[in-house]
Amino acid sequence: MTYSMRFTKSHRKLADVDDEEGKAQFFLLLLFQSIEDSAGFFVSTILFLVVWSILCSFGAMELRSSAAANPGGVAELWLDDIEECKTAVSIIGTLFVFTLIFRFNACYDRWWEARIFWGDIISKSLDLGIMNRRWFDDAELQNQMSRFIVVYSYACKALLRGQSLTHEEGDGSALVERGLLSQQELDLMDSSPSWQPFFCLEVIRAIVVQFYGIPDMKGFKPGTGKLQAQIFRNFDNNIKDLVTLIGNCVRIRASGLPASYDAITMTSFIAFFLLASVVWSTAIGWMTPIVVFCASVIIMFLILMGTKLVDPFGLDKVDIPMECFCATLEAQMQAIDERNDVISEVTSATARSGLKNRRVLVKRQATFHIPNEQKKSFKLA
Repeated sequence: MTYSMRFTKSHRKLADVDDEEGKAQFFLLLLFQSIEDSAGFFVSTILFLVVWSILCSFGAMELRSSAAANPGGVAELWLDDIEECKTAVSIIGTLFVFTLIFRFNACYDRWWEARIFWGDIISKSLDLGIMNRRWFDDAELQNQMSRFIVVYSYACKALLRGQSLTHEEGDGSALVERGLLSQQELDLMDSSPSWQPFFCLEVIRAIVVQFYGIPDMKGFKPGTGKLQAQIFRNFDNNIKDLVTLIGNCVRIRASGLPASYDAITMTSFIAFFLLASVVWSTAIGWMTPIVVFCASVIIMFLILMGTKLVDPFGLDKVDIPMECFCATLEAQMQAIDERNDVISEVTSATARSGLKNRRVLVKRQATFHIPNEQKKSFKLA
């Protein structure tokens, strides 16, 4: 393969893992970006509720004054009636919280599901690359398959953002510059009536067929004669899985959340705070605007944060980092290609002959738990 290196060896071997700091950064990033993109809606909604709570507090003070001046009058009856509404408001609040949590979980589940699907795309693609180098024995066809496995990931990214690889924000030109695609192949992909990820998978399937079409089965590594039927099934199953994975990603992007989710959540949000402000003002007076402000800000954060997670394939900082996934897959595919000769050397008869008399010096005893290195919970045989 002729494309250039994208990462160092350490980048190839190690992957970033989630930690407490990373989770906190993600939460803060999601929080601030939600405000940034919906500042007008956020401020206007909070301002409306706070103004309403101020009016309710002012009205409650007037009712208290009237009730004190005229005991047993209409004002005192109003205060008693409002006091009796606490149970009803509590029920409405409980239903609203349930609606809010249900919507946020639905939004987060979409983001998490997309993350899992992309993880599977990477693992299935790398598995194809390893099988390609281990079982087949035609360098030209092997290189072409490796190239289209990498292009498949970039085509998935473009499709999920409603673009083509030839789009100005696509990666087509860069792929041609790195030798992953020829200009002719890119033009054929662009003119094809199919989705570009499926075009790549069809090319990979056609390459597999070409390996089987080489006379005397010379397209396979020596010693794989009895495995050829199983090899075909493995490739076919992996390709089917990649078809399913990109289909699932398209489903997530195209389906969205039902409009009723947003309508019910916002309606119950406004209704709850309109009624709660009236009831709370008779009990806590001028503290009502402060309580309403704090509570509504937190709830609006949750609503907007959920909205940012609905489409996990966009360009927001909290969306799935598909650029990083594609670049990582490309680097790992090149590593697979480069270590092909090394693996052959390690498994050769010459390498094995030097290990005939080698014994394991330290053995660990099997346990029913994961050993803790710091506490030395394992035993040496």
